Amino acid sequence: MRARSLVLVAAVAASALVTAHVRLIHSGNGKALKWGRPQEISIVLNATGSDDITDGSHLTALRNAIDAWNAVPNVTSRLVENTASAQMQRTDWSADSIHLVLFDEDDSSGYFPGGSGTVALTPIWFAENGGITDADILFNGVDFEFTTSGAPGAFDVQDVATHELGHLLGLDHTGWAGASMYPYVDPTVVLHRSLSSDETHGLQDAYPILPGASIDGVIRRASNDTIVAGAHVVARDAEGRTAASALTTSLGAFTLRNLDPGTYTLYAVPLDQPVSSGNLTPGHTIQTNFGATVLGAFAVTEGEALSLGARQVGADVTLSLGRNYDVFPLRAIAGQTRSFQLRGTNLAAGSTLTASDPDVTVVVTSWMGTQVNFQVTVPSNAPIGHVDLAVANGAGELSILPGALEITARDPVLDSVEPLLATTSGGTLVTLHGSRFTTGSRVVLGGNVHVDGEAQGCTVVDANTITLTTLPSAGGLADAVVIDASGVEARIDDALEFALVPAIASVFPPSGSASGGTQLTLTGSDFEAGCTVAIDGVAQTNVTRDSASTLRIVTDAYAAGGPYVLEVQNPSGPVASAAFAYVAEADPVITTIDPAAGSASGGDELLVHGANFLVSTNVVFGADADTGLGGTPAAELEFVDANTLRVVTPAHASGLHSVIVRDDLSGQAAVLPAAFRFQSSGGGGGCSTLPTSAPRDPRDAIAALGWLFALLGAFALRTRALRRTAS
Repeated sequence: MRARSLVLVAAVAASALVTAHVRLIHSGNGKALKWGRPQEISIVLNATGSDDITDGSHLTALRNAIDAWNAVPNVTSRLVENTASAQMQRTDWSADSIHLVLFDEDDSSGYFPGGSGTVALTPIWFAENGGITDADILFNGVDFEFTTSGAPGAFDVQDVATHELGHLLGLDHTGWAGASMYPYVDPTVVLHRSLSSDETHGLQDAYPILPGASIDGVIRRASNDTIVAGAHVVARDAEGRTAASALTTSLGAFTLRNLDPGTYTLYAVPLDQPVSSGNLTPGHTIQTNFGATVLGAFAVTEGEALSLGARQVGADVTLSLGRNYDVFPLRAIAGQTRSFQLRGTNLAAGSTLTASDPDVTVVVTSWMGTQVNFQVTVPSNAPIGHVDLAVANGAGELSILPGALEITARDPVLDSVEPLLATTSGGTLVTLHGSRFTTGSRVVLGGNVHVDGEAQGCTVVDANTITLTTLPSAGGLADAVVIDASGVEARIDDALEFALVPAIASVFPPSGSASGGTQLTLTGSDFEAGCTVAIDGVAQTNVTRDSASTLRIVTDAYAAGGPYVLEVQNPSGPVASAAFAYVAEADPVITTIDPAAGSASGGDELLVHGANFLVSTNVVFGADADTGLGGTPAAELEFVDANTLRVVTPAHASGLHSVIVRDDLSGQAAVLPAAFRFQSSGGGGGCSTLPTSAPRDPRDAIAALGWLFALLGAFALRTRALRRTAS
């Protein structure tokens, strides 16, 4: 058997109700709806998104909403996004094989014929036992506009999605005015992005790992001891913060589960305003003919199951606070005083309005019968969270509005982002400067979300600084957004440009002949096809791009001097810089190695033939042929003449390796890749004549620096010399 349950979120009209322990239920048998295998609930985000959002940022907003639910601790449920391209192109949301989030722009679903007050809805299919078999989320793009950047009059995608994902997971609407599962949404609200403890407890109730403490009981009327079905029972913690809630069953019973150890004040209120029985899905029995009643304070220890037995509520009253056309939550900011207005009935002079957190001050400025105007002052060190408002009159009547105030930090401020350019391949270190950054913030940049303290996330260094390393991103300008734990944000539009930014890792050799013709190799990343190379502003005419990480240049002639600025510029504009120098001397040249093989244990004598060798010339075996890095210097080297070097090989790993001739003073070099084979069986004659205790030639220290670029001028000495290196 398969049935459908429809959950709605509306802009102004009634749409949804949420409390932590109000679950979606089978209207026929009352079984709570839940996923049979919650550990991996697949979800697909349609790539097209909303007609109002052209940059694909709806995906980031939806993923932030998914993250909010996946961050709930001590639960077995997890939403897992299927990012396969073929799946993200699908629109067949009603198919059992996909759980799709889709923006319906033309009423293809049949749910939004035009003139609807429903902003989004979640059709859910389920079995007789309450097991959810399919669920999808549809945004009403026919009647409403959506935004990810705070566009006026449009609904925030992340705010709406967080609510709808709660339904997909099996939660009904809530009686908390400030919670994410509150039935009504407004374009000015983004605080539903962050889950209240109501949603947290609701998910822990549906998919628990380890049960925490619990409090249970039965609600009865004091007048005749009859049970009250559908009473909203709420728990506040010792600091007066709204903590958990549940609806009583048709037998008047309730259980508040997964409570932390501590003392809680319990009260019961009727679901009449601003949330009523009409906001719940069918199957719930809701009675409202009683008055708000404080049930007492109770302490529970770790894992304790405390049973209160019967608790009585008073008679119905005409006093009420809050209407569904009030915009909730009322945002109260730490360290500030803010003015608010709420509607209701019998809000007359002589009444009192208080907040459940004793540190929060409420001052009424006017009572107007159906309306009360007031100011709320929050201490600067107040933690974020939800607080109840309560009104009482001289007749002893009481009305409590659960979670009406949401305490948040002040908005973060984002002043600047540096650098202004980042590579599309990722890996750019970015620093965000501003103020009021808080622990747990997340940064949205280039379509990626960086969460404070998480892998590939960001680091809130202090209240003024956030650092991160970019991930691969699409090219173009990107907004930078800092979102705090309550969901409020700071933003700089087009703060950073992602482009294919070249990076130079090495220049080999670091100098060449002023006569030109130097075989120069650049290694790095993101060398784009068609990139150009210039030295001291002069474009090089012979450039070959081997790959995105390797460029080979035969240099043009230029005046001796430098180091000059060497630049690689991609066709899209970004530039990478390094250094290169021209020297008067001709570059060394290697023609042959004789013999071209020897023992891996070293000690073989060979001759390097070529041209333009100097007394300062060195020989290295096995260095990287593109960068000149690494390798092992010759065990012994003798400058014979400008065309010949006598070399004794060092011990080296077997195999075919490069031979590099380099001048330690000028930085010039020549390389023969795969020019000498070290053989494990040995070969060649000769041996080192220096004991291991012999002093090292000072110039070998220069060679050991691994081609650090230090142009010290030309060395013109041409005398015959013998240099040996300790073996």
